[in-house]
Amino acid sequence: MASSAGRIKRFLDSFQSKNTRLNYRSGLKQFFVSVYGENGDLEEKAEKYFSEQRDFEEDIQDFIDTFNGSAPKTIRLRLASVKTFLLDNDVELPQKFWRKIGRKIKGNRALTLDRVPGNKELREMFTHMPIQGLALYQLLASSGMRIGEALQLQVTDVKIDQKPGFIEIRGEYTKTGNSRYAFISREAVEALTQWLNVRDDYLRAAVAKSHLYAKKAGDKRIFPFMISAAYSIWTKALKKSKKDQRDNNTNRYKVHPHVLRKFFRTKLATLIPVDIVEALMGHEGYLTEVYRRYAQEDLAKFYLKGESALLVFTETQDLTQLRKELEEKTSQQKDLVNGLAAQNFELRSKVENLTAENREITNRILKIENKVSEIADVLRNMINKSKET
Repeated sequence: MASSAGRIKRFLDSFQSKNTRLNYRSGLKQFFVSVYGENGDLEEKAEKYFSEQRDFEEDIQDFIDTFNGSAPKTIRLRLASVKTFLLDNDVELPQKFWRKIGRKIKGNRALTLDRVPGNKELREMFTHMPIQGLALYQLLASSGMRIGEALQLQVTDVKIDQKPGFIEIRGEYTKTGNSRYAFISREAVEALTQWLNVRDDYLRAAVAKSHLYAKKAGDKRIFPFMISAAYSIWTKALKKSKKDQRDNNTNRYKVHPHVLRKFFRTKLATLIPVDIVEALMGHEGYLTEVYRRYAQEDLAKFYLKGESALLVFTETQDLTQLRKELEEKTSQQKDLVNGLAAQNFELRSKVENLTAENREITNRILKIENKVSEIADVLRNMINKSKET
């Protein structure tokens, strides 16, 4: 029997992301099933595998053949888990071989054709959710976060007293291991506030009735439930709102929780710069540059500028009309101010002209008065001389 610190555990523990560990474990499990034809203890299978004289390339070729009809992204992820595991155990196959395997995988997109719902469709879905589901999915739709990140958030990670609501996403929550922050809409803040008011009661009740999966009374997470429970909430709302259409190829729902990230990007990118949207979603290619150029306060202002596009229960048409009316009134006020400024300039010019004319007339009057005074003096002199004679 392999020890608890066997090859598999050491390998998986080297990754910080919980999602990576889960995906890689699934990939290795599938690989050993393809090798030995049965399920079993992974540690035992791993020890057995490296104790045999295996043809590694042939095993991987057979592993690839088990993916008939699977999505290209799934195949590449499973293959990456095996390749990385082999390297971790000093098995390095030629790059020529990996390129050959890579050419066998056709395409690089998911097979399921996703459908991004609109604001009205989300509203119809959200009305069928319990309070914890509404809070979770409002948060996801308005922040662009991954569901795995949101389910790890602790109460202290969220600031709902700020505008907009602020979330600090720790590095241990993220896919890349790097921390970042996100914002949520006022609707999400309201839903989250209502959920937090009853969260402790929910947790106490869940702890009391949990038997198969024991819950911890001291769970600090905002959403103290498993991802399977979150998906169950989504699926029930999907069916009740009659939006449970499935893809013909994969039989998966076309509208699933991950499309909320696409909803976030599609809506917000129409109102604010795309690079800021990508950074808020956690795409590493944009984070460093955006964080270097903008402070948190700047990004909050950008988010508020586009927030209306993410609102689900507030009619965006009404907001658009209000914004249009506000812009029209602002334009009218500007025209009025500009008109008054022009009139003021004209009046000032007239006043200046009148002042100049008045000054000129005053000067002329002074000159005339001086001339009259001179003439009067001359006349007085003449009169005085005539009297003397």
